[in-house]
Amino acid sequence: MRKRIFTLAVLMAIAIFAKAASLNATFGGGILGVPWGATLTDVVGVYPQGDHVFAVTPGCRAYWVKDGQTFLGVPRDGHGVLFALDKSNRVGAASIAFDYERKDELQAVLSSLFGPPMDPTHSNGRFRYGWRSADGMTAYVNEFGEGTQRIVWLSVATPAYKSVKDGC
Repeated sequence: MRKRIFTLAVLMAIAIFAKAASLNATFGGGILGVPWGATLTDVVGVYPQGDHVFAVTPGCRAYWVKDGQTFLGVPRDGHGVLFALDKSNRVGAASIAFDYERKDELQAVLSSLFGPPMDPTHSNGRFRYGWRSADGMTAYVNEFGEGTQRIVWLSVATPAYKSVKDGC
């Protein structure tokens, strides 16, 4: 009996990591036409209409673009994406905004791609869940806000990106 339970647990873990490994297949080339490791100049070349902003990212810089492109088949009319720069001033993460009303649609797409999310948490009106691949790439969804100010963010980060603030 113990052996069966252990075997089942191992198979479930393998299945979860097998699905999560597709994070790299889905996001390994970058986000919305911007490859991981791109410089700020590269990002501006793709999205000249964006804004260079100072941020609490490891490189203390980010680039905000109000692009509104559909992402993973989920419409994002009027919403933007924040490209976070690492200490080397290269894109290491991106946070993509969605209407709060699209949260179920986004979760369904992500779950179909990567399997059930790990680490779901809910506190102070904020719900967070995500996925991690075996190589360390992560994708997390944050749902938060009140009244008409509710929003959903999908944040994807490369394995090398560390979200530790750099004294910004």
